[in-house]
Amino acid sequence: MRYVPAEQLKPGMVLGQGLHDASGRMLLGKNTRLTAENIKYIIFLGTGGVYVDDEISKDIELYDVVKPEVKNEAVWLIQNVFDRTSEQDNLHPEESLIRLVVENVVNDVLSNEEVMYNMVDIKTYNDYTYFHSMNVGVLAGILGAKMELQEDELEDLVTAAFLHDIGKVFILPQLVNTQRRLTPAEQEEMKNHAWAGYEYLRKEFSFGENVNQTVYQHHEWYNGQGYPNHLKGRQLCRNARILKAADVYDEMTSKRPYREAYQPAEVMEYIMARMGMEFDPDVVETMAARLCIYPLGSEVVLSDGRHAIVVENHPGFIQRPTVRIMDSGEELNLRSDRSAYNITIVQLLM
Repeated sequence: MRYVPAEQLKPGMVLGQGLHDASGRMLLGKNTRLTAENIKYIIFLGTGGVYVDDEISKDIELYDVVKPEVKNEAVWLIQNVFDRTSEQDNLHPEESLIRLVVENVVNDVLSNEEVMYNMVDIKTYNDYTYFHSMNVGVLAGILGAKMELQEDELEDLVTAAFLHDIGKVFILPQLVNTQRRLTPAEQEEMKNHAWAGYEYLRKEFSFGENVNQTVYQHHEWYNGQGYPNHLKGRQLCRNARILKAADVYDEMTSKRPYREAYQPAEVMEYIMARMGMEFDPDVVETMAARLCIYPLGSEVVLSDGRHAIVVENHPGFIQRPTVRIMDSGEELNLRSDRSAYNITIVQLLM
């Protein structure tokens, strides 16, 4: 299985994974043989790309930390909570369901602690908020587990991550849903979502202050230059420091209507450059060891001009995976093969 950007899809390719919307509805099923109309539909949805099965990648198996059905359930739940909040509907029955879905995510994370975060997340423009919240929850849970948080702390972290943007429901829709960059004045208005989310969770749910404060603080910076209260260092709760990094990583690696997605390697360079300033150094070090900037099945361009597919990542050596040359099928371990010492990856095709 390999990841193919939407603009490079061709009729006859076979989907390796199903494509769902935020409601859990199957848009295109696994093993669908793509037609020109299917490809137009994928591009219309704003999906950056999909996984396909073909001969060169038939033995590449993707092991996701959290099961696809658990992710789909989480996206559906997040959408339901956001929609009912905007309608001022009674949400009390949802609290037990949120706890159950969070527990399922945490159980998967703790059961797969040795699995690296190794996949490209498939999102659509229209459902971005819900997929983003789910992805941030999964990523934050993985980072929290590697930082040895206790299970109850992990559950608080994932809950806060799923709901970290709930305050945007109380911001003018034309700001939240704009297809352009916000003006400075609009950005100030958007900043109110952290307080609005905190107040809403505090009044309507009983998740506890650790969850509420994590949501409130997720835009604070490690050096105190964030908002809303300019807290810094250990004044910030640990879960907020983890959530901050996970939120930025997923947001920057996502394609948005007003910009293309940044590559994972670019985002990790950004985060590492701002270690100790915007981000907690302990969190950044964990990300650098556990996140795959060249996900399994992705196509890369090598410094000698050859194209290859990533077939294995090595913990602690995220810039030096094992790759398979597309023309020849030859495999190169960029970490240990002597013949590959002077070869680097210069581009990830996404």
